[in-house]
Amino acid sequence: MLYFDLDNTLIDYNSSERKAIEFIFKEKYGLVLNNNQTDYWSKISRKYFDYYLSKQITFEEQGKNRFIKMLSYCGYVENEKIAMELFEEYQKQLENSWILFDDVVDMLHSLEGYRLGIISNGKSIQQRAKLSCTNIEKYFEIILISEETGFAKPSVDIFYEAVKQSGEKIDSVIYVGDNIKTDILPCEKIGMKCVLVDRNSICEKNICKIKNLYEIHNVLLGTP
Repeated sequence: MLYFDLDNTLIDYNSSERKAIEFIFKEKYGLVLNNNQTDYWSKISRKYFDYYLSKQITFEEQGKNRFIKMLSYCGYVENEKIAMELFEEYQKQLENSWILFDDVVDMLHSLEGYRLGIISNGKSIQQRAKLSCTNIEKYFEIILISEETGFAKPSVDIFYEAVKQSGEKIDSVIYVGDNIKTDILPCEKIGMKCVLVDRNSICEKNICKIKNLYEIHNVLLGTP
């Protein structure tokens, strides 16, 4: 069984996020965001999304709080009502911005005959919409999303659930993801084979890693 992470492994979420936030501020305020501003958005997005995953705040609260912080950072008055309206529009723009990495479709075609699955953090309706809108849902037999399972990565529980649903032994399951903390470390903790997608060659750890998804076949064949 071969499981994949979704955001920034199959879907280029960082690019989608950037396009959506740039659209919002240009459309609403006529502001062309600079790199510092888009980097700040990414930083606070990760922070508040982690609060949501750990059940400290709701999905709507994390979105509202992100925009309150972003408005202040860009020099605008903080306003909860406006922040919530902006988040709702941002969600719509994200749906129009989701794109796959160039190697995804060919890779999925090449894995015909393998059992494939998804393990992803996030809100169920949004994560499933990503799979549907990018037309890749059909490739996956099992789809595990944190909101549905009650467990969010890096909790090992969602990985144990993946093994359970696969019906296979843990040493027959492989997980492919882009994040050391949420994807690789929990797999190592429970003895599950894992592969880091390191598209920019920035990881120096001595772990199993690939630069693109075409190289997944090298892992399956046990070659370097």
